[in-house]
Amino acid sequence: MKKTFLTLTFTLVVVLFAATMCIAQTNDQYKVQIEKINKESTAAMISGDTEKSMSFYATDVISLPNYDKMVEGKDALKKSNEAMTKAGWKVASFEPVTLKVTSCGNTITEIGSYKISFTVQGMPKPVEDVGKYVTIWEKQADGSLKIKVEIWNTDKNPMEQKM
Repeated sequence: MKKTFLTLTFTLVVVLFAATMCIAQTNDQYKVQIEKINKESTAAMISGDTEKSMSFYATDVISLPNYDKMVEGKDALKKSNEAMTKAGWKVASFEPVTLKVTSCGNTITEIGSYKISFTVQGMPKPVEDVGKYVTIWEKQADGSLKIKVEIWNTDKNPMEQKM
C-alpha cells in the first residue's frame, strides 16, 4: 500500500512537472510568434500601411488607447487610425519589448513596454514617449494570432510635464 502511494505521488509530481514545462515551452513559442508579428506591425505602422496594420486585429477587437475613448471593432479602429493620419500624426519609430507572455487555451496575454517617436503636424519637433502595454491575443483555427484587446499608457505624468 505504501509503495503504491509513493508510486502514485511520484507519477503525479512527474506529470505536473511535465505539464508545467509544456506550458513554458508553449509560452516561449508564443513569445517568438508575437515578437515576429510586432516587427511586421511596426513596419506597417511606420510605412503608413493601414491595411497591413489592420490585418493583425480580430474583427471584434477592443482598443483602449491612452487619453482617448474605447474603440470597438476593426472597422472603428481603422477609422480612428485613418483620422489620426489625416490629422497629421506620423510614427517615426516604435520599439515594443515583450516582457511576459502567458497563455490559457486560445487566449495569449502579452505584457510589454514601448518607446515611440511620432510627429504631429504643426509641432516643431517629434514627440518622444515611453510606456507599457497589455495585448490579449486570440489563437485562430489556422494557428495565427489576432489582437483581441489592446491597452497602452505612457509612463510620463502629463500633470508633472505642465508644472
